[in-house]
Amino acid sequence: MAGVRHLRIVALTAFVIGLVFVLHRAGSGAASLVHAQASDQAPNKHNLKSNNGPVYNDNENKMVANNIIDSKNDDKTDAKINQEISKENDPKKEVDSKKESKKPESEGLYDPGEDLIKIRSLSPMTIFSKTGCPYSKKIKVLLMEKYQITPSPNIVELDIHENGVELQQYLAAKSGRKTVPNVLVGSSFESRGGSDDFEKYHKDGNLIKLLVEWGSGRLQVSKNDAPSNA
Repeated sequence: MAGVRHLRIVALTAFVIGLVFVLHRAGSGAASLVHAQASDQAPNKHNLKSNNGPVYNDNENKMVANNIIDSKNDDKTDAKINQEISKENDPKKEVDSKKESKKPESEGLYDPGEDLIKIRSLSPMTIFSKTGCPYSKKIKVLLMEKYQITPSPNIVELDIHENGVELQQYLAAKSGRKTVPNVLVGSSFESRGGSDDFEKYHKDGNLIKLLVEWGSGRLQVSKNDAPSNA
């Protein structure tokens, strides 16, 4: 009987030990499962669905933000931005574009205004004339032969001038006189008259006075020796 009791005690002890071992293994497995589920749920906190729209992770949010910014630009704006970027990347092209913008639009074209200023700078008195015009010949004889004018008047023959037509048109608008001869004196661009006007100044004895006055002291005028009825 003692032997049977001893076997029962040993068997019971083994059963208890086995049960404890099984329970310990089961508890460890359950703990691992809980930890794994908790780990899986943690990253999904950032991806929780909302009523405002789809869910994106951080990288996707950045892409969406960039797309929203880009969508505000139209094609012209994008093209302009790309052009500025290309200029920054290629300074040579920017320099070339500046050189092109500095080219005058009227390069090679005749400028009557500039030409008139150059002509006027040659003498305080300018006579615009034409070689075949009898009135032009008459005023040149009067001023160049009957008077001594210093500095000598600058005579411009418009029918010989390379751009005489354009110059005469500009002169008409500037001086107020369309025909020749047309005399300018002093710093003013106002016409002082034509052949008939200067003939009258001469006969009235006012020509010297007027030329000196118009020339603002830059002209010296005297009458050449001539008969009293000249």
